Amino acid sequence: MNPVDVRSSLGRPQTRRKRGVVGVIFREDRLLIIRRALTVTAPGKLCLPGGGIEEGETESQALVREMQEELAIDVIPQGLCWRSVTPWGTNLAWWLAELDHAIQPIPNPDEVAEVFWMTRPEIESAPDMLPSLPTFLQALTRGEVDLDF
Repeated sequence: MNPVDVRSSLGRPQTRRKRGVVGVIFREDRLLIIRRALTVTAPGKLCLPGGGIEEGETESQALVREMQEELAIDVIPQGLCWRSVTPWGTNLAWWLAELDHAIQPIPNPDEVAEVFWMTRPEIESAPDMLPSLPTFLQALTRGEVDLDF
């Protein structure tokens, strides 16, 4: 379905918001952070891994697929922990996911330039973050992110 195929109750075309999923993956007190490749939207920015939800795909299915595509990792979705909308209108579903400690992410260079395991202070002092990352950290501080699964 094209974005303009959605119609309001008055029959006028409406834009369907793009949907994305974000992987929230911890190792002890560190979060899995990626630097986006220079060939994708928001090149070189730091963020949590994730991507678009395809037609007919559930959020958890998109999470598993995106983690495999971006980082060659198999994650186990634990549950939805937060929702947000980006400044450009994309609805994001933030999913807590489990990753075996023995597995090391391998960046797909078409999508990911670098992979980091960062503490919160390291993330907060890092330059070049996507706007959604500081917003997520603020929500985490306020207790709005559910990590109890």
